[in-house]
Amino acid sequence: MVLAWICSWWITLDTDFGRIALCLVISYIVSEIVGAIIARPMVLKEGRSNPGGVPFAVLPFTAGPVISFVASYALTGSMHDSLLAASLIAVCNAAEIFWLKLWEKGPTPEEEQARFSEFKAMTKEHFADDVAQIKSRARDKTREKYFRKKARQEAKSNQRNYQSDENS
Repeated sequence: MVLAWICSWWITLDTDFGRIALCLVISYIVSEIVGAIIARPMVLKEGRSNPGGVPFAVLPFTAGPVISFVASYALTGSMHDSLLAASLIAVCNAAEIFWLKLWEKGPTPEEEQARFSEFKAMTKEHFADDVAQIKSRARDKTREKYFRKKARQEAKSNQRNYQSDENS
């Protein structure tokens, strides 16, 4: 949105900025959904959340500008504004590709599981004192509740016995 706003300083838009912003939001959401649909078979085939490679990076990237161009043209009816929206989506997608390095293969499921196990062990070790203290407090509270309940039951029993002795 900020990039579109900055571009509107130098480029004369055929429609108002609100409509361009709506086009960008709609086209970005639709292009992300279509990009996920395109990437899903590659994810399943490789068995990785980030299979990497050129097709994984390029195919969803190319779908974004095409979808944004079509959606923008349908909403604005302006070729000029549609090209602006498509180029802005392309810039955002390119930045995402370079930031996340989508062409590099991600960790295998075994590597992810090993990393998770390592993290789990580290957290267990780090919070062991807190867990022990919480368990100790919980045991103490449970014990106190038990003895209070037992004392109430004994008091009721004693009161019944006392009343039955008076009635006799």
